[in-house]
Amino acid sequence: MSSRTVKLTASFKLSGSIPESLFSTYQMMVNDLLNYAQTKGVTSFKRLRSEKYHEMRKKYPDLPSHYIYTACQMACSIHRSFRKLKRRGLAKAERPFFKKQVIMLDGHLFSLDLERWEASIATEHGRIKLKLLHGTYHEKFKGMKAGEAWIVRKNNEFYLNVCFSKTVGLMERNDKAIAVDINENNVTFGSAEGIENFKTKERAIRTAYFLKRKRIQLKLGPRGEKLMEKYRGREKRRIEDIYHKLAGKIVEKAREDNATTIVLERLKNIRKRIRYSRAVNGRLHRWSFRRLQKIIEYKAELMGLNVVYVNARGTSTLCPICGVKLSPNGHRFMRCPKCGLEEDRDIIAVRNLLLKLRDVGASSVHPEGPIREDLAL
Repeated sequence: MSSRTVKLTASFKLSGSIPESLFSTYQMMVNDLLNYAQTKGVTSFKRLRSEKYHEMRKKYPDLPSHYIYTACQMACSIHRSFRKLKRRGLAKAERPFFKKQVIMLDGHLFSLDLERWEASIATEHGRIKLKLLHGTYHEKFKGMKAGEAWIVRKNNEFYLNVCFSKTVGLMERNDKAIAVDINENNVTFGSAEGIENFKTKERAIRTAYFLKRKRIQLKLGPRGEKLMEKYRGREKRRIEDIYHKLAGKIVEKAREDNATTIVLERLKNIRKRIRYSRAVNGRLHRWSFRRLQKIIEYKAELMGLNVVYVNARGTSTLCPICGVKLSPNGHRFMRCPKCGLEEDRDIIAVRNLLLKLRDVGASSVHPEGPIREDLAL
């Protein structure tokens, strides 16, 4: 039996406050390390830590030593990202600069007690205990291991983002699978036992919120930023709720059909191929198909299901019976000129995805890497 590591990131709001000096000191330390990394061309965390640790320790003697470790990780990550952007001509500045109100923590700098609903965080003045707020879904994390975390400050409010991990055993793959065809406004999924269509209405939701924010921006300008942020949050929560309910239906369908595999489309670089009008381009770029796939992945993995990606090319345009190119036959319907098959293009896509699974090996399971899911608690 193979295994998989599932990583879930939960965001907890903290009651109380973190010392301002901790944020300012951490920011200065990361920028010092960034300047050194840029000057010396250092991209390795181990090298940066070995060359700068003792200097940083003397400069910040009251700060717990592991803040230096996490600052080195942050600096290397920012420096590598900046180099990539620079090579692509997308970086406007000459040097990277860390200005976010974020502090990275490792297991030595914080501890979490979900029974008492509190967190302990190390500071330069000793450990402080803070209550966790707005959490109702912590039961699922009790059997998981807390790894690294981040303290984030937003509008004088503090949040603790914690990465949990769990190793799960995956079922042995049988000949039954559920294929999922993701579209902008609906998702079709099913197996040989039957195919279902779920109307997400994502296009209408995103367009409505986009137009609402646009009107606010035209009317209020910079003064409407907080109002726009409120509507962005509402839009995100509505879409997330739909995605989670849909992913639950897909996993439940797999259990009902005794399927051990969920087949998803490999949609990498799809945004680079979008070449339509300005309005359609904007609408399609707002479509978060990969987010839905991530949620399906983590829910499937927690139930021991395998997740396999297959090439999406031709799934909606080729006949699943004879392989001939299909011809349009009305709104979203396709017809095969050879065998006479006439069916909805989404159902055809699901059938083709199931056929492609036969040619896929174990190496195609999770080509994107380990699963990570962000949950706002």
